[in-house]
Amino acid sequence: MSRISKTYYTIGSFSKLTSTTEGTLRFYERKGLLKPSSYNEKGHRSYSDEDLFRLHQILTLKYLDYSLDEIGKYLEKDGKDFNASLDLQYELLLQKQQHIQRVLDTVERARVIVKDNDAIDPDLIMQMIRSIQYEEEQKRWLSDHLPDELVQSILMSESSVEERIEVERELMIAYNDLLSMYKQGLPPEDPLVQERTLALKLIFEQMLGQSLEELGTSETGKMLGEMDPQLFPNFEPSFTNYFSEAMWHLFRRMWEENQPKE
Repeated sequence: MSRISKTYYTIGSFSKLTSTTEGTLRFYERKGLLKPSSYNEKGHRSYSDEDLFRLHQILTLKYLDYSLDEIGKYLEKDGKDFNASLDLQYELLLQKQQHIQRVLDTVERARVIVKDNDAIDPDLIMQMIRSIQYEEEQKRWLSDHLPDELVQSILMSESSVEERIEVERELMIAYNDLLSMYKQGLPPEDPLVQERTLALKLIFEQMLGQSLEELGTSETGKMLGEMDPQLFPNFEPSFTNYFSEAMWHLFRRMWEENQPKE
């Protein structure tokens, strides 16, 4: 019986045959996933049909989103427990799909909020995305620490999606204007700064259903001041201090205006 002759490939021909770059083949070799069957006298790699089958296994597992470490472990076991591994990978892919969908929803919401506002500071957009990222955790924290009526007001539960987006857009624009004035060096007591600070105050009061002055002296106000910074990310400290000072000037001016004239 005649022996079937084996086919061998140079790294170049093997690369073209499998649509895999030579760099990737060398990388797989360094990782111990795919070693050439042999080397010639000049040290050039030579791949066989067995190597081709193994590469197909690697590429299939990569398509299934296995990590290189997981692929290596699978190849070492020679395919044992693959069915159980496939079930686990299915669950992991479902989790990844859900994560991707959450990210898409977050990006879409951010795009709607900043639509037609190309001048929005990138730092504010990042801040907004981070806040949206922790939205479910924020809801749980608020529900655990604040009266239900206030939580529903903060979350605008009775408002439509369009109404919530509009409030978020107004907040973003007002914050962006204030941040721009801060970067321009306008003092917190400047009339323009005070105008935007008042706009933010009114938006907050619309969301909270009560004045900030009343809230600030209540136990609820103290609790809001203790919010977890991981769940409720703040601005950079210098801008936070600037905004706080602008708000202080606003409260002081409003208090002075309400004093009886002698």
